[in-house]
Amino acid sequence: MTTHAIEIRRLLPADAALYRDIRLEALRFSPEAFGSAYETESVHPVGWFAERLAGAVVILGAFRDGEFAGIVGFIAAEGPKRQHKGALVSMYVRQQARRAGVGRLLVDAALALAAQSVELVQLVVVKGNEPACRLYRRAGFVEYGLEKHALKIDGRYYDDILMAKDLIERA
Repeated sequence: MTTHAIEIRRLLPADAALYRDIRLEALRFSPEAFGSAYETESVHPVGWFAERLAGAVVILGAFRDGEFAGIVGFIAAEGPKRQHKGALVSMYVRQQARRAGVGRLLVDAALALAAQSVELVQLVVVKGNEPACRLYRRAGFVEYGLEKHALKIDGRYYDDILMAKDLIERA
């Protein structure tokens, strides 16, 4: 499968049912990758997800041959001291679409969006998720820290790797 069959676009409130479905799938199958939990978000109706899509976080969706394949969010920081930064959040690619270029296209699209408003993009990835770490490194992100015991799920701790990409060339 070539990446030519993959479309990336911003999700709108009208896409709330699709977004709810993939978001809950992500929380269910990869709980260690997200700060929220399936049990927390699954109780919310489609309207709650529509409100999220209308909010400050821009959610991009990937469609592979017309099938909803993945998501990534971008949020710009607020306030005069932080407005130069943004973050990639909520990255998830469905199992059947992995290793087909979907993740890279989502990251590239989010970085293009970020470049319109920020100088630095940060993200968090759970330690041990090597495919995601490779993807982010290839996109130019570098590790700058580690948050020990960032999440605790069923008595097990998960560490988060902190990564960033500078969008401005500095002397």
